[in-house]
Amino acid sequence: MVATRQASGQIPRSNPGVTRHNLQIAATVSPLTALVRRIDRDTLAEQMFSRFRDEIPGYTRMPDSVAGGEVLQVISENLSLCLDWVAGGRPPANERFDVFRASAKHRAAEGMPLEDVLRAYRIGGRAAWRALVSEATKAERDALPRAVELIMDYIDRVSSVVAAAYLEEKAHHVSEQERGLRALLDALVGCEALDARHYQTAERIGLSLSDELAAFAIAVPGVGASGHARVAAKLRGGGTLALTEGERVVGVMTPRHDPAGALPAGAVAVVDDPVPREDLAASLADVRLGMDAAVREGLTGVVALRELALDLLLARSPRVAADLRRNILGPLAEGGARSDLLRTVDAYVSLGCDRRHAAEQLHIHPNTLDHRLRKARKLTGLDLDDPEDLATMVLALHQPQPRRVTA
Repeated sequence: MVATRQASGQIPRSNPGVTRHNLQIAATVSPLTALVRRIDRDTLAEQMFSRFRDEIPGYTRMPDSVAGGEVLQVISENLSLCLDWVAGGRPPANERFDVFRASAKHRAAEGMPLEDVLRAYRIGGRAAWRALVSEATKAERDALPRAVELIMDYIDRVSSVVAAAYLEEKAHHVSEQERGLRALLDALVGCEALDARHYQTAERIGLSLSDELAAFAIAVPGVGASGHARVAAKLRGGGTLALTEGERVVGVMTPRHDPAGALPAGAVAVVDDPVPREDLAASLADVRLGMDAAVREGLTGVVALRELALDLLLARSPRVAADLRRNILGPLAEGGARSDLLRTVDAYVSLGCDRRHAAEQLHIHPNTLDHRLRKARKLTGLDLDDPEDLATMVLALHQPQPRRVTA
């Protein structure tokens, strides 16, 4: 605990943790508090979330519904707890770590490696430190050594709490059979040589290790992790290698299998074409991305991955997608008279550039349609009679439309 001075300027003798050797530490409370207060926590949490998704495999594979909800909330809570400690408060009470214990147990149940979980906390600690260094004034720099000491103490403590909760959950839920299933999937995806244990696992669930396998992902909105575990168990009973990843089931199956019979009402399955083992890792990554798009669009039933080609292209090129939103959808969606332009272009393109049908659907005169299309061309620089420009517009319209874009 960092001490504060009494009005007389003396350190209170009743506090045995403060000695003349840490008077300098006590003096750093005020500048650290002022420094922490200037940190934009929401922006920093978003930056940390983006790094997790880019750099940590377990978070890259995580469904958008989980990552954008629970994970972002945990990041914000973790950042606030850490910065509050740095600002000069007491170390957090033990119950303040309960949210991180719960999150660690969820990651364990999903099969995320412990190293990925702990790495997230290390990245978060470094991000907080860099934000403090960047924001510190010349007068506050003397307080930075104490800040890094407190951040390191915090990471040690939260990592210990998280690791203990993760291992407890793993020991409770992960059976020998579950480990065998995950080992088989990892070996297939990693093109590793299969040993007797792998073949035994495959035989136990009735999976034929043919030359080509089809990757799939399944989501059932609203049933939680336990509901997905039931779907995975049903699939395994039919000769499919299926494992849960939180609120999603992923796996591989032989070409003759059809997952439709295992899908409850409202579920969606994204299935790729059968591929050789050397392409299985890429195929599985694609169906995960495809599943995020399918859930976002509210699709149900069995969806072939090739039907989500545009979604995959945009998901694989986030910078291109952002540029399309900014430079094409932005001008079309901006307020005033332009609010009709996006609807007009969307209808025109979706109806195969049929001028008459688009005007009828929008309940406007064809001349009004032509006028709006000319305005859209001027704003975006895209000529919808040109095939390449039309393809660019199709990609732009395939994305979620912005609420409002400013210049």
